[in-house]
Amino acid sequence: MRVGLISLIERAGDDPETPLAVLALAGHSLAERQLELLLGLGCERIVCLSGGVGRDLIALQHRVEAQGARFNLIAGPRQLAGLVNTADELIVVADGLLPAAAEAKVALANGSGVLVLPVEPGIAAGFERIDLNHAWAGLLGMPGALVERINQLPPDCDTISALLRIALQGRVPERSLPEALLAERRWALITSREMLAQLEPDWFRRHIAPPSLWAPGRAAARLGMRKWGGSLLARGWKPDFLAGAGIALAGLGVVSAWFEHAVAGIILCGLGWISGESGAALAMLAKAGSDQEEGTGRSLAIAAILIDLALVAVLALALHGTRAERLFPPLVLLGMARIASGYISAKWAEVAQDRAALALLLAIAAAGGVLLPAIQLLVLLLIAALLGFSRESGQITQA
Repeated sequence: MRVGLISLIERAGDDPETPLAVLALAGHSLAERQLELLLGLGCERIVCLSGGVGRDLIALQHRVEAQGARFNLIAGPRQLAGLVNTADELIVVADGLLPAAAEAKVALANGSGVLVLPVEPGIAAGFERIDLNHAWAGLLGMPGALVERINQLPPDCDTISALLRIALQGRVPERSLPEALLAERRWALITSREMLAQLEPDWFRRHIAPPSLWAPGRAAARLGMRKWGGSLLARGWKPDFLAGAGIALAGLGVVSAWFEHAVAGIILCGLGWISGESGAALAMLAKAGSDQEEGTGRSLAIAAILIDLALVAVLALALHGTRAERLFPPLVLLGMARIASGYISAKWAEVAQDRAALALLLAIAAAGGVLLPAIQLLVLLLIAALLGFSRESGQITQA
């Protein structure tokens, strides 16, 4: 059995009242990220080293037990030996470690090991030197049989440091991590609240896809989440909330069009799409640093379809003629937009996918009384884009 050990002992250098482990990045505390890693590594028991019990600790316990693992709280090293059997493997995480889950799992896939970094960049990043060429990366796996040696040390020793020394003396093999993890700041040893705040902008830029000038609506959504996404996650917001808000806005758009306010209805559909795209960007941020999916992809895709259907309804209500005559042009437009985005080149696909830009054009056309000609022109442009692309790549079979 694998047993995981995390610590809430060390305090933030610029906030002595706050344990490092409860500092949050993009809505998830360091302890939560470490816990996710340990559970992903198959730990069936989580041991938490802490000097007291608080709300954050209780929340961690509930999360562990919800995953079907056992949770134990200890105050010092002597209690640890009684929780780890000789046949077990202990996974130790240093205070303040921000790990990259995928690389950690690969490094420990073949059994116990002390994860190390090249010494110079490792020390520069705040990691502890352990020999001439290496610095400890803040994570190790060691045989449970070695843990008993901690009883030979003073009861007030530093538990994490003591386990590291025992693992090194027990000749647990070293497993190197790539230096690129440090250069990209995907693996870090956090020592203060300020250090974490300095890391956040790069973290957001790295985990939210860059905005495209070809899709202004999507760019606005992603830039907004880069700025406010961390705050939303910290307040408990989920990507589904924004997807739901997008559907609600599109629904209000249909109501507006029903009462003959077509321009407002089209704009509300565009805003609803931006909200859904913001949810997609927030989902990227929520799973950042993890190799687990958040399970929101399906709901976001459904929201996008519903917003498209709402836009079809709004446009149909804004046009004149029989029901079929009003439904046909917007159905063709949105259908062609979806088809074209899968066949044309990436930058033009961004344009075809951007419903906010489309809504803006259609709102202007509706305000000018030329909505139907505008829809017909946009359909012709999409057909031309598809035909032009088919000549270049042959992906569309010509009759």
